[in-house]
Amino acid sequence: MVCEDVFNCVELFAGAGGLLLGLETAGFRTLLANEVHPHPCMTLRDNFKHVPIVQHSIQELTGPQLLQAAGYDPKCPPRIDVVAGGPPCQGFSTAGLKDAADPRNSLIGDYIRIVGDLQPRFFILENVPGLTTLHKGRLFENMMNELADLSYDLRFQILNVADYGVPQMRKRLIILGAREGRAPLHPEPAYRSPESRDLFSIGKPAYITCGEAIGDLPMINTGEIATEYDSPPTTEYQRLMREGSTRLHNHQASRHREDTMEYYSLVPLGGTWLDIPRHLRKRKQGIQRWPLDGISRAITTEPTDFLHPTLNRVPTVRETARIQSFPDRYVFLGQRTTGNRMRRLGYCSQTQQVGNAVPPRLAELVGREINKCCQL
Repeated sequence: MVCEDVFNCVELFAGAGGLLLGLETAGFRTLLANEVHPHPCMTLRDNFKHVPIVQHSIQELTGPQLLQAAGYDPKCPPRIDVVAGGPPCQGFSTAGLKDAADPRNSLIGDYIRIVGDLQPRFFILENVPGLTTLHKGRLFENMMNELADLSYDLRFQILNVADYGVPQMRKRLIILGAREGRAPLHPEPAYRSPESRDLFSIGKPAYITCGEAIGDLPMINTGEIATEYDSPPTTEYQRLMREGSTRLHNHQASRHREDTMEYYSLVPLGGTWLDIPRHLRKRKQGIQRWPLDGISRAITTEPTDFLHPTLNRVPTVRETARIQSFPDRYVFLGQRTTGNRMRRLGYCSQTQQVGNAVPPRLAELVGREINKCCQL
């Protein structure tokens, strides 16, 4: 259900657009999206042709300058209902006399500064759960005080995306703020762990599994590519992912050497590198073969952290995007994967874009809660 009125959103640190996509699905209109890396900007421009993309470091812009860069008159700014974004928590300054627990020394500080400039009715700040304990919790306390000083009522909660229909175990910190009245509530979990015996889980469907998420995608072998579906969807999640899509994008399998595939074959269905005999293990750790009847660990930016459930290869970008809840119509641009050297040079590949994203299904449910408050 989309609300009768359309409310306006500004997206900071947009990345490949997972949060943006979820909020638009929840009924918001995006006035602009800001992202500094050129390769996610390619993805944003292709998927959100109606949205001005400001490719610039937010550290060098004020709120009015950001609006101007997107084509708006800062003297007569549009109504901004929501500012949303997930600022990276890396890069806190420890130089000189600066306090590493002072949010103003970080990109989170720039997010807070822009919120103060634009004064939206609401904001969403997404981040890793570890932010609450960084620098013994002093950073988080200082950050919340800075936001409260801007006259925002605040709520924060750590959400597990599996509870909201995303087939992976991924926990995210979601901070919500409101300038008038109480901050929006976080969405209630809609799914449950199959092992859950919690009274509040009664009647909820079990977590969506990896098999339910990707089982309809063509079974391509190493080095192959598929652009057409070869079977109909068999689950509600698959049907949802295929809405609006008539062909496949980003479904290309990486090439592997024979000895690499033999090594991958040692990892059983749903197993990890720890299931490989100790004397045969290589230096690469943390590998998980996706289970057909269970969920993935948190998706990372490193594609070799995971294996296809039944094929001895790493997942395609499309398969990983399904686990992140990106619909098939969403196309990722730029180089498919990158080595360590390209990462050091600042390249942001398709696999990195997917791994860094906020799962759109979680973003949509958070957006719907804010949408209710917008209409009050």
